[in-house]
Amino acid sequence: MFENMGDYLLAIAAEMPFETDWNSSLNGSWYLSPRRHTVEFLIYNALFFFTVRYFYRRALYPGSPISQLFDAYEAPRSKSKIEIAVLVTLATSLLITVSHKWARGGMIYLLQPCHMSAMMLIAILAGPKTKKWPHILLNIYFHIMWGTMLALLSPDLRDYDQVFEVENFFIEHYLLLLTPFYMIWSNRYVIWPVSMDVALMSFSFFALYHSAILSSMALLRGQNLNYLLMPPPGPLQSFGKWYRPVMYMFCVLLTMSRYFFVEVLIQLIPRRKVGLNAGIANAVKAAAQKKLVNGANKKKAL
Repeated sequence: MFENMGDYLLAIAAEMPFETDWNSSLNGSWYLSPRRHTVEFLIYNALFFFTVRYFYRRALYPGSPISQLFDAYEAPRSKSKIEIAVLVTLATSLLITVSHKWARGGMIYLLQPCHMSAMMLIAILAGPKTKKWPHILLNIYFHIMWGTMLALLSPDLRDYDQVFEVENFFIEHYLLLLTPFYMIWSNRYVIWPVSMDVALMSFSFFALYHSAILSSMALLRGQNLNYLLMPPPGPLQSFGKWYRPVMYMFCVLLTMSRYFFVEVLIQLIPRRKVGLNAGIANAVKAAAQKKLVNGANKKKAL
């Protein structure tokens, strides 16, 4: 059965060589066989779709600590000038990236996680704080920021040859790294406490985007989107045909950086002083009061 499905994939996918060109980070190849792509596609998508739903329900069930924070939250009235400036700067960098991709004929590479992260942060900054989705996306982003850190630690600039392209790469990625910490300081967002359910939900969301969308587009267009067709030069090559399972397992470990690097900064970053109607202070205060009341009731019961 899988052989037939592999043949069907080979027929509908972009024409790619079976020999891998390690000098390019863009062009894909059949480093993994069509049959293996088919098997992994079915397994990964079924698994990650299930885990996204499962851990989302565990993290945000009615009455959960996160739900209580939302219940106590009062949305701020308007954006500050600083937030507008951050939004405009991030959008400008993204537009420069779009122009570079357009000039190269590689608009599909806007699907890369870092560019999608820029779009996510722009949506969070521009979105209404009365809705839950900007807060949910921000807290998911806290768990997948390691992608930006890795891109800055080992940038792959093999195909960056346009004017201001390398410079904008670093500008975009430093914005992706620093903007969330501005959001913490602004005191306009619900920052969730550390939770294994949220961590695994965030990883599953990230992994499902790769296995469902990026993998499909990489095969249909023959482009090595985020190394889903062949590994980058380096340690992953040593795992051969098993590099993708290893890559996903490594990503699980990196997602836990939310407990260390990101959590330390969340605790250390001071909060902007806001009025009583700005929201976060009230949410934290209400949660603390509720905890005290619950503790008092338990003592009375004893």
